[in-house]
Amino acid sequence: MAKFIVNTGPNKEVHRTIYTLDACRINEIASGNRLDTDTDYTVLYPTIYDGCKYCYSEKHRK
Repeated sequence: MAKFIVNTGPNKEVHRTIYTLDACRINEIASGNRLDTDTDYTVLYPTIYDGCKYCYSEKHRK
């Protein structure tokens, strides 16, 4: 299982797989905008990707 679920669409949000909640609305991410990966995009692209306020609050800045 990948460590992160990345919404590559307009939201540019990163979710931590094992901490996701219903409030994260993972099921609403379009398949073309969803990337399951072990790479933390908030570290790789810190000015572009934001952590989810529900499951990755320490990286949430918006």
